[in-house]
Amino acid sequence: MMTLRRLVFMVAAGCAVASPVSAEPGLQRPPFLPPDSLIRTALDEDPSVGEAEARLAAARAEARQLAVGEHETTLIAGFDDRRVRGEGRYGEWTAQLSRGLRLPGKAALDRTAGRFGEKAASDGVEDARHHASLELAARWIAWAEAAERTEIDAAEVEAYRAEVRALERRVELKDAALLDLQVAQGALARARAAHQQSVSAERRAALELRNLHPGLAPERSPALTPPQPPERPFAAWPELIVARSHELTMARADADREQALARRARLDRVADPSLGIRTFNERGGDETGVGIFVSIPFGGPRRSAIADRQVAAASGAEARYRMMERTIRMTAQTDTAAAETALAAWREAESARLASGTAAERIARAYALGERDLADRLAAERQAFEARRFELAARAEAQRTLLKMALDAHELWLSEE
Repeated sequence: MMTLRRLVFMVAAGCAVASPVSAEPGLQRPPFLPPDSLIRTALDEDPSVGEAEARLAAARAEARQLAVGEHETTLIAGFDDRRVRGEGRYGEWTAQLSRGLRLPGKAALDRTAGRFGEKAASDGVEDARHHASLELAARWIAWAEAAERTEIDAAEVEAYRAEVRALERRVELKDAALLDLQVAQGALARARAAHQQSVSAERRAALELRNLHPGLAPERSPALTPPQPPERPFAAWPELIVARSHELTMARADADREQALARRARLDRVADPSLGIRTFNERGGDETGVGIFVSIPFGGPRRSAIADRQVAAASGAEARYRMMERTIRMTAQTDTAAAETALAAWREAESARLASGTAAERIARAYALGERDLADRLAAERQAFEARRFELAARAEAQRTLLKMALDAHELWLSEE
């Protein structure tokens, strides 16, 4: 029988998993993501989800197999041609029908093990969707980040190209030194190399996304919007993630299944009897009869070893559940802290971007008035573009960690939705 503690856990976990459908989400859905209908279709078509669904079908079949038991009706028939000296020749036959009978308690434990196995496989499907959604979200953000970085690098190339053109004209007019032109040309070459690398990274990210999820990505990447803080306090997220974890409920179901099988193996030290009926016809029909028989195997060291092995397997499954609970709780806490830190880091990076842009504009005006030299101008421009790239990286990291936190809490793209 299931203990009260496990029953309470299963009910609480089931309610927690179902809550995202009815409760308000704790994080606003980022607008740069594709429509939810397309995402759900992509997740449904993910091979890992298909594999998990196949395991669920196998678990359901195994549950039916355990419910009906391993015993089958057996028919044994025989025909003999008997010769008796001095009497003649007789045709004789025998037939018997038998079937094993599960002893009390075994059938209930078999059904219990089947239900827990089906529960674990069902949670496995949702866990596969969860991991597929994490990968999809990470690749989508990586593509958007790479595309915007390409735009920033292209803008830097254009800024240096304009500077080089202006200096070329000034050198012709003997209004600028050749060294200044060469410095600007070096900056342009560096910017072009960086732009080519970002173009390659964007193409690679787009190709990977389109190959893994055909038809999901549009021609152009959407703009990576600024992150929004969650509507639920950060401190409330870790326990919610633990309560809604399919990995944890799957580990719990696996442990309960192994314990049911262990109790079943202990009962199986006493072998199931077989009950049958037998009929015969001898001496050409002169002798006939009907009877019943019982066959009882004697259990020995083999059955005891099997039971001990299954008890050890159940202890291992219980330990795995405890390890999983600790791991998920630790991961939930660290991921929530990472999301909170990434959001704060993005705010600082945005402030740095604005300040660097303002400083670059002021130095550009001073350079035009002859109050600053070219080195100051190029350094300020480069710092402004580096600040833009740093802000982009911080924005992508904040969106990535916040979205992972929401997906770990199962607030997006569940099949129950």
